[in-house]
Amino acid sequence: MSCDFLSEALCSGHYMWKFNFMGFPVAVHWWFWLTMFLLGGGAGAQHSAQFVFPLLFVIAAFISIMAHELGHAVAGRKYGAYPSIYLHGFGGVTTLPGARFNRNQSMFVSFAGPLTSILLAAIAFFLYPIAAKISDELSYLVGIMVGINIFWTILNLLPIQPLDGGQIFRDFMGPSNREITRWVGVVCAGLAAVWALNNHRVFLCMMMAYLAFLNYQETPGEGGVITR
Repeated sequence: MSCDFLSEALCSGHYMWKFNFMGFPVAVHWWFWLTMFLLGGGAGAQHSAQFVFPLLFVIAAFISIMAHELGHAVAGRKYGAYPSIYLHGFGGVTTLPGARFNRNQSMFVSFAGPLTSILLAAIAFFLYPIAAKISDELSYLVGIMVGINIFWTILNLLPIQPLDGGQIFRDFMGPSNREITRWVGVVCAGLAAVWALNNHRVFLCMMMAYLAFLNYQETPGEGGVITR
């Protein structure tokens, strides 16, 4: 996912955790942990036993989003960029300073994240029967990873900037069709927000409504560090 339009606060400031992985600097904001915990049902936990599954959801989300962003990072490094990975409340972002991609390379880097997620979903799917025989907790963890990497990948491939699908669509359409790309993003994000609201997915509704607003406000020709 990109932070072209997102606040710089998502890609800078104080982070809860910083480390290096596979040669890539990684920073995880405290907002990431809180958001994933709430998405996993943490708000409804009333005693210690009920915190187990929300915490497992956090672990599954961390592994899944890290794998996704590593897909972008590895592909970006292949074409000369110096990637860094940031995990925040909306998921993750890979910044790619030094990138000089042509159109096909840019589309490949954008698709590398979803492709990694699809592969992780397939691995988790085949591991699920084994996990189910070991423990309920492990089967839940592996099952959630299947769900996250399928459902979130479908959402991420919608033609909405700054999602990967939006960046692929933008590169496919080219600079001369920037307005079409922008309005497709507005409409798709708006429809996704309505669908989420009708299905009682409040966080997803707010996120899609926010992305619709960001696409509407996009200024063509803005520069900056390439991100995914």
